[in-house]
Amino acid sequence: MDAPEQSSSNGELPILDWDAFRSTGENPLPPTAMQIETSSICNFRCPSCPLALPSYDRPEKHLSVEQLHKILDAFPTVKKIELQGIGEVFLNPCILDIIEAATKRGIEVHTFSNASMIERETAYAAVRSGLKLINFSMDGADEPTFRKLRKGGTLRRYRRCVTSLLEAKRALGSETPHIGIMTVLSKRNLKQIPKMLAIAEELGVETIIFTKINAVPDPELKKLCLGDEERDWIKTLPPYKGNVEVVWAYNDWTKQERMDCYWPRHMTYVTVEGDVTPCCNYYDSRELSFGNVFEEDGAAIWNNEAYRQFRVRLMAGDLPDRCKTC
Repeated sequence: MDAPEQSSSNGELPILDWDAFRSTGENPLPPTAMQIETSSICNFRCPSCPLALPSYDRPEKHLSVEQLHKILDAFPTVKKIELQGIGEVFLNPCILDIIEAATKRGIEVHTFSNASMIERETAYAAVRSGLKLINFSMDGADEPTFRKLRKGGTLRRYRRCVTSLLEAKRALGSETPHIGIMTVLSKRNLKQIPKMLAIAEELGVETIIFTKINAVPDPELKKLCLGDEERDWIKTLPPYKGNVEVVWAYNDWTKQERMDCYWPRHMTYVTVEGDVTPCCNYYDSRELSFGNVFEEDGAAIWNNEAYRQFRVRLMAGDLPDRCKTC
């Protein structure tokens, strides 16, 4: 049996009763983190993204600073936010104001970017905004592979944008934002792992994360997903001894790990439209939504019937399709 889970060390918040949690799905612990989508618009058409599908018809929107405050007011217990969705965050003309608004509320801000929009002026503003961490997506170590997997971008421009931010950090004497690389491994770029490690070292980033394709928007994309042969090949690589922290996150979760997912207990996802979904795999709220944070109270959404039943189903092992591939 799981030990009781407590959300804080001072005992002010309730302890999570696992038996009651599994049977009712009601969560007495409020969310402490969330992902917030700041834009549904992107200048890339990566094959692993639904925006690459001609039939994908989601409306194009940017989040405003006022809407950010509504989200944070609805979930006042949140201490960390990740600005992430299917769009490119730096296409939102208000993104730096959004970051600064959140940091002024004492919230730790992380984000992801395709490294196509950050020139010198933006880099300096990003450092000054209080941004704590940013990961830049890089799925290829040479131009042909990069252009194929990050359609709309180039490796040359990627290097320039990342370098601009690193130079701004040094010029301003700032320890933040921490800068990392996120690589989605597939059969197309697997053998480039050593070269991608070399690029990470050359650029001077702090971390590189090797992950995998999760949600698959196009059935043809399944052919590129890692299999046992590819995972076995990764194990043959010599131990990395450089200065970059390497995070290997390419293995599938076990069923038990999916049942024990962190998200339903502590974290939630809010789309640019204000819809609340269980996690980033449910990036399109037309598939599943527990309510709209611009119209309803956050605490009410967190424990409404739909959210509670989702938790009960997940913890019982009746995994929704999107959870099966996480």
